[in-house]
Amino acid sequence: MVNHKGGVGKTTSTLNLGRAFSLEGKRTLVIDIDPQANLSQATGIEEPEENIYQAMCEGKELPIVNLAENFDIVPADLDLSEAELRLQSDVNGYFILRKILDKISDRYDFILIDCPPSLGILTLNALIASDYVIVIVQSEYLAVKGLQTIFNLIEKLRENLNTHLEIMGMLITQINHTVFRKSIADTVKAMYEGRVFETMIRQNITLAEASAAGKDIYTFDNKCYGAEDYTLLAKEILESRLPVEA
Repeated sequence: MVNHKGGVGKTTSTLNLGRAFSLEGKRTLVIDIDPQANLSQATGIEEPEENIYQAMCEGKELPIVNLAENFDIVPADLDLSEAELRLQSDVNGYFILRKILDKISDRYDFILIDCPPSLGILTLNALIASDYVIVIVQSEYLAVKGLQTIFNLIEKLRENLNTHLEIMGMLITQINHTVFRKSIADTVKAMYEGRVFETMIRQNITLAEASAAGKDIYTFDNKCYGAEDYTLLAKEILESRLPVEA
């Protein structure tokens, strides 16, 4: 789950799409590689004793925490902010996460990675380790402006470091009924025809309330718009998971 801009809904989408997959019977792991650790906090995990930093930088086992049936998380902590320098000084620093996930990938149907709001070495680790990218796009003008930068990076990675990487789709979030936000969504669909998910995530305060309570949207309120939208997104992916060329 990628965008180099913050506040677009990466963490919310990682958590709730992952939970939606698990409720469809898919074994799902979500991974927090953002030093802000928002995904971990959104599941009620504060200052975990073990987190992904130790696995990526100290060679320890990946700490997997069970959240619900078919639903696990690898938490992060502020320690991860030190990982940038340590990984950059390692000749294999860009491939650490891929090596780690190769050991456990057969346990899961889906592994979703919540990336930091940057295109630094942590995000590059996630992209090199992944088969697919979902680009999260907030329905605001400034959120749309930098999208080509992401596509260019994905193309370079595919040419040189991860030939299997594909764009699964672009997910528009925080959509509402104003003419302006609808026009932004229409613009994205027109500019990137065939690359945008049909499902869009509506602006819904309940999503923010659920994260603040340390819960996924289904545990917090499974009848709200947010739960409905992420269920539709999960089903759209499960029914027609067709990658699109960048």
